[in-house]
Amino acid sequence: MHRRCFISQMLYWMAGWMLSAQLAYSTPLTLATPYHPNLNLAHYWVSEKYDGIRAYWNGQQFLSRQGLPIEAPAWFTAGWPAYALDGELWAGRGQFAKVQSTVAQGSKDETGWQQLRYMVFDLPQHSGGFTQRYQALQQLVQGIAQPWVQAAPQWQVPDHATLMQQLRQFSQQGAEGLMLRHQHAPYRVGRSDDLIKLKLFDDAEAVVIGHLPGKGKYTGMTGALLVQTPEGLRFRIGSGLKDADRANPPPIGSTITYRYNGTHPSGVPRFARFWRVREEATSPTK
Repeated sequence: MHRRCFISQMLYWMAGWMLSAQLAYSTPLTLATPYHPNLNLAHYWVSEKYDGIRAYWNGQQFLSRQGLPIEAPAWFTAGWPAYALDGELWAGRGQFAKVQSTVAQGSKDETGWQQLRYMVFDLPQHSGGFTQRYQALQQLVQGIAQPWVQAAPQWQVPDHATLMQQLRQFSQQGAEGLMLRHQHAPYRVGRSDDLIKLKLFDDAEAVVIGHLPGKGKYTGMTGALLVQTPEGLRFRIGSGLKDADRANPPPIGSTITYRYNGTHPSGVPRFARFWRVREEATSPTK
C-alpha cells in the first residue's frame, strides 16, 4: 500500500515537472485569446484556423510550440530564408491525425511530408504591424516558390453577423474555426487581443497527472483522467473517452486536448470532454 502511494506521488510529481518544463522551454510565439463581440472588427484581418501543428521556422529548422525540433526532409525546407516564419503544418480539413503521424516520424515519412503544406501566417522578426507583415509575407512566399509553402489567405469582414455566418460556413466545411489578427499590432509574444480565435466550441490543453479507476462496466479500466492546466487548475475528464482509451489511457505526463462549454465561477470547464492526445514533435533516433 505504501509502495503504491509512493509510486503515485512520484508520477504526480513528474507530471507537474513535465508541465513546468513545457512552459519554460516553449517557443516565443504570439498566442490567441477567445473571441468577444466587443471587438472593433474594422481593425482585424480574418483567416481560417487550420487543424494542423504549429511550426515555427527559426531560419534553420522547425520548432514546435513547446520548443521541440520538428525534423522535416531536407527538400521540404530547401532554399528557405534565414528568417523566422510562423505557420502551420497542414494536410487539409479533418486530417490532423495524418499531420500528427507524419511529424512524429520526422523526415522518415517522405510520403506523409509530400501531403503536407506549410501555411505561413506571420513574420515574427518583422517590425511592422500585421498588415505590413502580411504584405511582406506574401512577397517572401512568392520568392520561395514552392507549392507546399503558402501564405494563409486573409480577408476582412464588415460586422459581427457576417463573421458568425462565415464561421458557420467554414465549420460546416470541416474547418476548425477562424482566426483574427489586429491590423496594426506588432508581433508580440504571449496572449492578447492581437490574435483572436473563434470556434463553435471551446477547447484547451491539459497534462494528464492521474488515472482514476472506473466503476460498473468500467471496473478494471480508467474511469476518468485527472488533468492539470498550464494555470495549475486540476479537474477530471471522463466524458469522451472510448473503451479503447479507458483500456489504454493517455500516459501520465502526456498532453491532451479537451472540449468544453464555458467555465464555472471557479474556472473549472463546464462539460469537459476528452478529444485527443497531442503527440509531441521529436526528432527520431537515428
